[in-house]
Amino acid sequence: MLRSSAQIRWSWLLLLVVGVPALAQSSQAPTTGIPPITGHDVARSSSTTAPAPITKKPAKRWSDALKNIPLAPHWPLTLSVGGQARWREESFRAFNMGALDDDHTQSRVALNADLVIGRRTGAYARVLLEGRDAQSYGRNLPGGARPTDADRVDVQNLYVDLGYASSYLRVGRQEIALNRERLFGVPDWANTRRGSQGARLQLAHGRFALEALDARPLVVRQSAPNRADSTARFRTLSFGSAAGAKPIVRGLPATWQAYWYEQTLRSGGGIGNTVGGGTPAEFTRRLTTGTRLQWQRGTAKSATRSASLEFEGALQRGHAGVRDLSGWFWVTEAQMQWTQRHGAPSLALGVEEASGERRATANTQEAFAVLYPAAHAHGGYADVIGRSNVREVHAIATWDPIAPVRLRGALYRFDRLRTDDGIYTKQNTIFRAATGSLARHAADEIDLTGTWKASLHWQIIAGGAVVLPGRFLKDTPGSARTERWGFVGTTFTF
Repeated sequence: MLRSSAQIRWSWLLLLVVGVPALAQSSQAPTTGIPPITGHDVARSSSTTAPAPITKKPAKRWSDALKNIPLAPHWPLTLSVGGQARWREESFRAFNMGALDDDHTQSRVALNADLVIGRRTGAYARVLLEGRDAQSYGRNLPGGARPTDADRVDVQNLYVDLGYASSYLRVGRQEIALNRERLFGVPDWANTRRGSQGARLQLAHGRFALEALDARPLVVRQSAPNRADSTARFRTLSFGSAAGAKPIVRGLPATWQAYWYEQTLRSGGGIGNTVGGGTPAEFTRRLTTGTRLQWQRGTAKSATRSASLEFEGALQRGHAGVRDLSGWFWVTEAQMQWTQRHGAPSLALGVEEASGERRATANTQEAFAVLYPAAHAHGGYADVIGRSNVREVHAIATWDPIAPVRLRGALYRFDRLRTDDGIYTKQNTIFRAATGSLARHAADEIDLTGTWKASLHWQIIAGGAVVLPGRFLKDTPGSARTERWGFVGTTFTF
């Protein structure tokens, strides 16, 4: 008798989560030594002298043999090969707080080859090619297997780097994440990840870094090769502190950056073009200007605890068709970590606000639009409530009870800022219209997640979220059920 798809999925669950990690324990890496280098992170050489004959040391682990393979005996020409296979089972009850329940599975396989000539302490050139196959099984929610869920064999990354030390020019298909990915990110939770095609320039000197971008987002075409979106384009310019740089003057933030992002959309295409509930505009030009500051005190080696304080804020101007844009957002977060306590527990407290739509101003769109968000990384793992017209208050705690295990818990409260506007999704579309309600409380969310690094290559993930409807959702037309979402999965990386 043929088994149902649910039985097949749970059979794979038992095999991957229980059996495979047990087998992988035999190849678990020692706690000391140099970690393996993936295709996205080529190690920098410590040598600054002229190229010497390259002799690869004997591999301690099977994956070492695939990294920094010398291709020429007297030239710094190396090849690294890497990859990842992952599987995840998700269970929804009251999806998006509505009437739908669903269980489905996703898988992704990626392989990459990284060719480097030169040494990363000096001049070098690099070519990276990554192929990816993403599949979705049994998703019966609206949209079925969406472009973010499934895309059979395609090119995820294909770019060329020309660089010197920390400075480089990158041209081609690439993944682009900026700052803390609040406005511009690569959502790894999305099975196909977000790709772009264009050019990226980064110049680093001493404590300073300058970065510029000109690219188009990729359109995922599930039945054809992906291509750059001819209707959407983004250009960015930022200046600030280099990675790991110390403050210029004691008391100033260690991390600081000023940025300018331009997004243009034609014929209603692209992300963020339906904020405010209006009809798609023929042409949108969205200019987002902002800054990010972070102060740091104490380190894991020098203090019993470390603390940080972060602020980011931006203004949004431009036009969407005949309407002017006038939006804003800000976020502040304080974090404390007790580095010398068992498991190095940490606690972060934060507040975030983003402007909503003022219905009385028909000629101006005031709802702030997130450009290309890494949705799962901010605003709750359940991805229900977006950021426009919302005040979010959150508390996030982490703890590593034993070395290979990390636990995370988070609480979120979402309230409307303006009562003449509704709440939005993370894709900037209306989730629930105002319809005259004066209630501000939209929802609460509780997240619990855990990761177990079963071996050098294997990691197990599990967790879930509960989203509780607030008075606004209960008072307005539409479902207001308590959403329960859970997931379990495993990832093999080499």
